Amino acid sequence: MLYADKAALANRARLRMLQIRERELNLYIANSRVIATKSTLLCGIAYSALLYVKMDYYQGAHWFTRHVYPVALVILLGFSLLALMNFSLIAMLGPGLALRGPDGSVAIALDAIAIEYRTASFFFAIAIVSVHAVVITYAFGKVARRTSAAVTISVILTMLSVYSLHLLYHHAMLIGERFRIDEVHTGAFTGPSDARPDSDSSQGARERRADGAAATLLASETRQPTRGGDSAR
Repeated sequence: MLYADKAALANRARLRMLQIRERELNLYIANSRVIATKSTLLCGIAYSALLYVKMDYYQGAHWFTRHVYPVALVILLGFSLLALMNFSLIAMLGPGLALRGPDGSVAIALDAIAIEYRTASFFFAIAIVSVHAVVITYAFGKVARRTSAAVTISVILTMLSVYSLHLLYHHAMLIGERFRIDEVHTGAFTGPSDARPDSDSSQGARERRADGAAATLLASETRQPTRGGDSAR
């Protein structure tokens, strides 16, 4: 009977910890789905822009546009597809590992998601920069006419693209600084054993070591009123 009560108490502690980690998992999945949708939009833009190379007026464009424009489009399409694939796989496989995996798979899934999330975000950032590179190469297409109007339009489009890229970087840094977190807190329980160095210091290992500590802590807190009542008597 006592063993069953202790096991039930430990299971309740583990369940509460998993509920906290589930919120962290849902945050990653929701963000991955949003950015995957934006990556799909960039893929559509890049694929549609490839039709421009089939037009007759493209053949009379400046050599810079005729050679660099397709390269910029391929870079845009490639990194957009990479971001789309990575974020889609995170949203599909991450919850599957956390739900169907063995004991401790929630922490393993979150560790893997955090790594792949940063990689996919880098791919998405490169895709955004590639959009501006495509616009700049397109702007030089009219320079072949060597008229003042064509040169002026090309310079204006180039300056607007560079300024837009500068604004994106500036506001990304500004928003990142405003929402910067000095010390990131995860849903993993941090017990006293995590303060000392250990050969296995991954977040998943820390959570697995902390499960027993959390159950012990909860059990001791539950027994405290009883000990107080016994000492009073």
